[in-house]
Amino acid sequence: MKTQHKIKAIAIDLDGTLLTTQKKITESTINTLRYAMDKGIHVVIATGRGLHSAMDFVEQVGTPFPLICYNGSCIYDHKNKKDLWHSTLDTDISAELITIGKQTDAHLHAYANHELYFLEEGKYADYVEPISSRIGNVTTFKQTDSIRFTKAMFIGEKDTTEIIRKQLQEKFGDRLYMVYSHDYYFEIMAGGVTKGSALKHLMDMYSITADETMAFGDADNDREMLAWARYSVAMGNAHTRVKQTASFTAGHNDEEGVAKKIQKMLGLVDV
Repeated sequence: MKTQHKIKAIAIDLDGTLLTTQKKITESTINTLRYAMDKGIHVVIATGRGLHSAMDFVEQVGTPFPLICYNGSCIYDHKNKKDLWHSTLDTDISAELITIGKQTDAHLHAYANHELYFLEEGKYADYVEPISSRIGNVTTFKQTDSIRFTKAMFIGEKDTTEIIRKQLQEKFGDRLYMVYSHDYYFEIMAGGVTKGSALKHLMDMYSITADETMAFGDADNDREMLAWARYSVAMGNAHTRVKQTASFTAGHNDEEGVAKKIQKMLGLVDV
């Protein structure tokens, strides 16, 4: 069967989307993505993860296309090992986040210059990605006057992070983009920075339009990306509001939802 859609790029979130609950990419999914790439379709990994955490999965997929990481704060050309675009929080905001991080029960995890930093007591807070305790750096955050975080995240109970969110909203307003990627993960980026804005920026570099782009996601930090792409797909396990944003729905991330939807959209199966 011939392809029914002129799709030139497919952007895919990792956790809850491409990855199974066990943080794996199935062989069938990898084969499907490589088939798409063989047909000239660019595969873009678009994740809230940091560079080092995301690269293992980029390499498994085998896509040479630039990576969107830190929830859209960076577009990274891993073939040439350089940033194509990188947004950071202002120093006064970064300093305020450090102050809050030392006063709250929520644990601050923050990225700067592609390195992850946290206080000693927050070393093992990231249970969704336990590897962070090994690839991250314990710090005291003493030098607060010159730090510019790429992305910061408070990990904790929502009652606690909601207090932080309201405090930051009141003080900094639209200088920040804030989102929950998980009920316990409250993330902060520079204002206007989203996966959607990063995807548009990257597609503009390659003269690819929204009408030629497919995107997959499951969480609130994927909504802007899904709103931008013409062929937007929410996973079966996605939040209801994410499904309301997307044009299509795929199966569950533990049931190869991404692979099966791509196969159908590209005309590889008749179901």
